[in-house]
Amino acid sequence: GVSGEEADFYIELLLVVDVGIIGLPNAGKSSLLNSLTSAHSKIGDFPFTTLEPSLGSFYGLVIADIPGLIEGAAKGKGLGHKFLRHVERTKVLVHCISGEAENPLKAYEVVRKELELYNRVMLQKPEVVVLTKTDLISSEELKSKLNLLKNVAKNVFPVSILDDRLIKSLGEFLTKTFKS
Repeated sequence: GVSGEEADFYIELLLVVDVGIIGLPNAGKSSLLNSLTSAHSKIGDFPFTTLEPSLGSFYGLVIADIPGLIEGAAKGKGLGHKFLRHVERTKVLVHCISGEAENPLKAYEVVRKELELYNRVMLQKPEVVVLTKTDLISSEELKSKLNLLKNVAKNVFPVSILDDRLIKSLGEFLTKTFKS
């Protein structure tokens, strides 16, 4: 015989996830995943508790808890590119914003800006905004923050992992709207 052809190939397998939970560090992403699914994602009260995406299944939807995104992630700050690549592989974004955030709009805009800088196509993905940790703020503050977020997003949900009714409401919306 004769010598065959030889080449080096770079093959990247893309796991496509139905729902990607995104947000700044400590926004309640892992707690939300654990509340919706039987996942056991590590939870801690310090930035970057989640270093790798955790997966869970919710009535046929595969949900990924994406590690926290920070300002500068699109330029490689922290593990930004690694985290943003996971976001690219999702069909729907659930954008978590902590109810404890002084300025929820700024928290929303920081993550959205990083998505845009990394790949503008990600801004076209369907998005649900979730105001988390609502049990830690007053009802007046909750109402004010929800109104602010409703100005920038079509679908906004308040959530507390201590309130099964709120978790159920979000879960029902996700399955009715995004389950194929």
